[in-house]
Amino acid sequence: MSSSASYTAPAPQQGRYVQAPPPAGYPTMKDDQLPQSHGPVETKSKGDGFWKGCCAALCCCCMLDACF
Repeated sequence: MSSSASYTAPAPQQGRYVQAPPPAGYPTMKDDQLPQSHGPVETKSKGDGFWKGCCAALCCCCMLDACF
């Protein structure tokens, strides 16, 4: 099955591409909504819950190890 004609790629389409809208709740930026500078961001400490949880888990593991 030999063919004397070779494959030629189709010409690119002229016109606009259709793009799906972003998912619901996804932040978008339009020309009239340029990023505005806000004041400095202040962070707050959330406490020592992480360390309390780690100590509780370690204590629980030790108690289970001692009992079983």
